[in-house]
Amino acid sequence: MALPDAVVKFLQAPTVGILATASPGGRPQATPVWFLLEDGLILVNSSRGRLKLKNMQANPHVAFTVVDPQNIYRYVQIQGRVVRFERERGARDIDRLSQRYGGRPYQYPPTDRPENRVTILIEPLRFNTMGFK
Repeated sequence: MALPDAVVKFLQAPTVGILATASPGGRPQATPVWFLLEDGLILVNSSRGRLKLKNMQANPHVAFTVVDPQNIYRYVQIQGRVVRFERERGARDIDRLSQRYGGRPYQYPPTDRPENRVTILIEPLRFNTMGFK
């Protein structure tokens, strides 16, 4: 599903998104994440062992929300599904995201390593907006 141009433009700004997943037992979990759009997909990154990654591996259906930090009544809600997990490009993509949000390569905490990073690609299936013309 192609997102409208106004939504794409909004999502191109480095605003934090909220990624909602569900555990195999149905327990919801929401996490703020860095993201970017790539070829119509939402790209996020995680580290192996994180709950959101485990949830998406068990259940590929997610919800993703981005709120305009200048106007909380302007936002995009997306329902989608994970179409790919890519370990080979995980370290490269966390650096891309860190450059987008912080202007520098990713600084790994002691609990993480480049080989642990996983890129997740999410296909938007439905969306809803508020505050767009």
